[in-house]
Amino acid sequence: MRRDNTYYFVFPEYLDKSLTRKEGRRLSLEQALENPTITEIRLAAEKLELDYEIQKYAAYPRHWWERNGLILIEKKNPKLQTLKDLSNEIKMYIRPALEKQKKELAKEAKKRKSIKYSPRKKLEEKGKPRKFRPKRRK
Repeated sequence: MRRDNTYYFVFPEYLDKSLTRKEGRRLSLEQALENPTITEIRLAAEKLELDYEIQKYAAYPRHWWERNGLILIEKKNPKLQTLKDLSNEIKMYIRPALEKQKKELAKEAKKRKSIKYSPRKKLEEKGKPRKFRPKRRK
């Protein structure tokens, strides 16, 4: 792990609405998010043009059994201000965009399911239907 003073440690638990302040939440309930992920935080950091580094398998010390990951974000503003900016960015832009993307993927999957491929149908379209003949044993 980095031990220089150019990055903040940001765990998803800092932004999680379901946790109490004692359990690790750093923002107020109005500013906090429901189940934030490292991916959402990464996308918000990119949008805010912050340098970041991801450690996928890191665990928050108070929840050591859950390996939600950690993201190191460069220091530009105070840590609390950075967390607020990340949270606002996720609420306003990242989550709606991800929801829209999920809906589009679901539509595509539904469309693929509706088009069924059947080799038997294809043969019937060409001409004679093919009869099933089991192989003969010797």
